[in-house]
This record gives sequence, structure tokens and C-alpha cells, in this order.
Amino acid sequence: MIISICDKCKAFNHLSILKKLKEVYPDAKYEIGCNNMCGICRSKVVVILNNKTMIADTEEELINKIKQVNNEVNFR
Repeated sequence: MIISICDKCKAFNHLSILKKLKEVYPDAKYEIGCNNMCGICRSKVVVILNNKTMIADTEEELINKIKQVNNEVNFR
């Protein structure tokens, strides 16, 4: 699992979401840097999960979406 987190986004603190994600997915590979999603990153929490853009209103909502996608992939 590769999770890309922008360190320049205005809608959230990348260190906060990184800490929360590492608690849930300690073995994931984390890439920190601009994801070129500046428009949406001004108002939403955005990460890229295995080349799929994940967008939510809050960090908790984003983590739940990632869990859902991860569970779907693992059940296939």
C-alpha cells in the first residue's frame, strides 16, 4: 500500500493525518510531497492511495474511506 500525502495542503495538517494513518497502516509506504491537487486541497482532505485519489471533508472520514477501499481489495 502506497499513500501519498501532500505537505502543502491548506485543508489539513499532513503530520496529523500521517500520524493517524500510521496507527492504522504501520507497514504502508508513505510518500510526502505535493500531489498537484492544489485546487481541491484548499478545502478537502486529499491523499492518493495506490494511485487512486481519495477525498473527504475530515481526516476521520478519509481514514474510513481508505479502510473501506482496503477491505474491498483484500476480499477480492
